[in-house]
Amino acid sequence: EDSNHQVCSVAVGVIGDLCRALEVGIFPYCDELITLLMQNLQNPNLNRNVKPPMLSVFGDLALAVSGGFEKYLSVSMQMLAAAAQTKVDTDNYDMLDYLNQLREGILEAYTGILQGLREDKKGDLFLPYADGVFSFLQVVAGDSERDDAVTRTAVGVIGDLAHTLGARVQAGLLSDPIKTLIREARKSDNAATKQVAQWAATTVKQVTG
Repeated sequence: EDSNHQVCSVAVGVIGDLCRALEVGIFPYCDELITLLMQNLQNPNLNRNVKPPMLSVFGDLALAVSGGFEKYLSVSMQMLAAAAQTKVDTDNYDMLDYLNQLREGILEAYTGILQGLREDKKGDLFLPYADGVFSFLQVVAGDSERDDAVTRTAVGVIGDLAHTLGARVQAGLLSDPIKTLIREARKSDNAATKQVAQWAATTVKQVTG
């Protein structure tokens, strides 16, 4: 079980590396890779620690193949939405840590997908999923156990939603939970989080007037 988990983790890391190295050259392998990722994520015996990086690989693939990801958008967004529903025992520190990692993986995937589609001027394809993503961001905003990495990736997604979909998602961008996330990120001790917050706030302002 443990060695399988390690092999799986390494394999997931390699897929991410291949995406960055091959870029659009990975497209011919996407059918197989997405199928494998889906099968693994649906496997109840999968070691939970492999799930967060496995989810973020959807973002790596989308960044690599840009608009070509359209083919996998629906199935990927369903899988991410299912993962976003995960609830854990909040009294268990390990499970809270896992939930933060899982949410970070989901948010990284959303960022990759938004940026990948936008690259090929296909960002509009994300519009039907925007409400679901805003609902997830609302849950994230309300979580007092959220760590800095989740805050940073969440605010990154907010900036990408603004950049990609503009005024069409104005209501979501101006909602209180979204403002809360940006405000808290700006107060972070982490310079990278502060920087993302500044960018997201500016981007939101540009598209909402």
